[in-house]
Amino acid sequence: MIPKPSETDLSTLSGLLDDAESIARIEWLRSLSKKEQAALFLMAEGTQMRPEEVLGEDGHILIHHGKNSLPVYSNFQKRITKHQGVIQGYNHQSLQWLVGPGHFRVIENEAVPGELLFDYLWAPESVPEGFPAARSNKGGFSGLVYGNLQDVVRKVSRHVSIGRAYMKSKETNNYFGLCKDDGV
Repeated sequence: MIPKPSETDLSTLSGLLDDAESIARIEWLRSLSKKEQAALFLMAEGTQMRPEEVLGEDGHILIHHGKNSLPVYSNFQKRITKHQGVIQGYNHQSLQWLVGPGHFRVIENEAVPGELLFDYLWAPESVPEGFPAARSNKGGFSGLVYGNLQDVVRKVSRHVSIGRAYMKSKETNNYFGLCKDDGV
């Protein structure tokens, strides 16, 4: 059994997550409360992650199963690939028809080396095959959800990362965990 972040240290947790089966990692991630996600984000401070670590092999779209700290519609996927030299992704979730896909690019966080930014301020000029049509995150419901958003993402293990949402460059109390798909 994989312990909660409040029950262990990052080194032990990282090893257990790396040794676990993919489905066990996803179930563990989706069992985390907002409080546990916040603890994990703090625990992962100072870890080192490169943008390439969110990519699959040879330009394939890699699915990251996610769980956010919102009270409803908390399970989602971030689908990420490299397209025309840009690591980009979108949010695949049940309310996509209403709020849009939330296109983002993945870049290094210049303010904190070792962290990533999922940058929703960026608007794609084109998207890879299999992605929803390119569109801005400004305006309508999409603007309310993604319009001023950047996510700070930290590494937990080879398969798991933890993020915190920042709106207008200010931290929010919203967290999310991601787990790479290993063919689940």
